[in-house]
Amino acid sequence: MRCKYRTVLAIDGGGIRGVIPLTLLKHIEKTCYGIDPDIDMINWIDVFSGTSTGAIISGALMLRDENERSIFTPDRILDLYLKRGHQIFSRDVSLHSAMPEYPLKLILENNFGEVNVSGISKHFLFVSYDMNADSPFIFTDRMDMYRNLSLSKIMMACSAVPGYFPPVQLGDKQLADGILTAKNPSKLAYEYAKMYYPNDPIVVISLGTGELPKEKHDMIELEMQRVHLEMEDYARKDRNLLYFRLQPDLRKANHLMDDTGDENLENLMHDANTFIEENNHVFDRLFKLMTIRADAYQ
Repeated sequence: MRCKYRTVLAIDGGGIRGVIPLTLLKHIEKTCYGIDPDIDMINWIDVFSGTSTGAIISGALMLRDENERSIFTPDRILDLYLKRGHQIFSRDVSLHSAMPEYPLKLILENNFGEVNVSGISKHFLFVSYDMNADSPFIFTDRMDMYRNLSLSKIMMACSAVPGYFPPVQLGDKQLADGILTAKNPSKLAYEYAKMYYPNDPIVVISLGTGELPKEKHDMIELEMQRVHLEMEDYARKDRNLLYFRLQPDLRKANHLMDDTGDENLENLMHDANTFIEENNHVFDRLFKLMTIRADAYQ
């Protein structure tokens, strides 16, 4: 019998640079369809996790129709980012003041407002930050007291950048962008998965939103890199952990998280596609694991 391993998807924060992990996911999904048209790659993910824009993407990917097929495919979410990115990630105060609600809030509510956490069958971990307590706050499917929250409210609570979007009020908590907690959620997600699957082999697919030049690294970027190195160390020591960090260099794209211009959107996709072309061996290894997963669960 083939080994039945578990899959964790962890997506970094990064605003409009979420175009990068979406482009990577689109490639992975397209290749899986090429192997087997009946494969729904997203359905194999056991734990979804994300910070900021990563929480929006992962949250959307979790949603299933009555046939347990993806409602929001990577291609559909990418299309939303390309068409509505200026509204979703704009920090233009004049744009906000011209509308009765923040564009980010309106778009999330229009797309995900009817979905409550109680209706989601997947395990998840989304990263936020409590401004009142000045401490991290993590949403998970284990939190019974928040099971009636809408998915859109959780997404907003994980992506509301202080100074640009108001924090989300949740009881005595003021919740804001999870980048203040952990831009790279892969370690948090892995540890959460171990709670459910302590003895199973685990594959962690960690998707970055673009590697900045070293001279632009701040404390958030350094912490993101520290988490990556720690996960690499875990994988070296634990034969039950397979860790994939897919992080393209920002070669043409702007590093700013709110540059939603057409040229930068093209450059973000270009940098992601360049990474794919230069790392075929990594994707080939991932596809082989997916083929094993398909055989194991037939």
